[in-house]
Amino acid sequence: MPVERRSKVGFTLVEVLVVVAIIGVLSSMGVVSLRSAVINTRIKDAGINVTAYLGRAANDAIRLNKKLCVKASGKVVKTYEGACVTDVSKLGDPIDEMTLEALNEFTNGTCPDNAGAVSNEMTLTPRVGVSPVPEGCFMVKYGSTDRRAAAVKKSTKYELYYKLSYDSGASWM
Repeated sequence: MPVERRSKVGFTLVEVLVVVAIIGVLSSMGVVSLRSAVINTRIKDAGINVTAYLGRAANDAIRLNKKLCVKASGKVVKTYEGACVTDVSKLGDPIDEMTLEALNEFTNGTCPDNAGAVSNEMTLTPRVGVSPVPEGCFMVKYGSTDRRAAAVKKSTKYELYYKLSYDSGASWM
């Protein structure tokens, strides 16, 4: 009597484990690159927002025809009426303010494009035909990473612009 052989349909345990391991490696690589993309987007948004805030403060200085002081510390940037002084209590209540998102905070460093020193305060003086924003920059850093963004005003340029860096400000993009 001949013995019937049934072919088994399915996968062995080893085959399933190999496939699961490959999927795990591929997904972990995807998560790392996704996290990096999220950080880059957040720091870029911070640079754009700070640049827009300084532009709005410059427009306010021209509209009001008054000196305005813009001060940044920690996660907050505020605009006060009058020239900047060391004692914030002498400035009174802020007329405008913005808080940075997520892990962003203002920091020190080197301004891109040789635009002077990073400043945590700027006095905006309205002048006819000239931007009230002085040369310099406000710099934002994302958490403990090396990603930075700067809202920059250079004397040779008429407008504010932002720059990004992904390696501690050493090379600006």
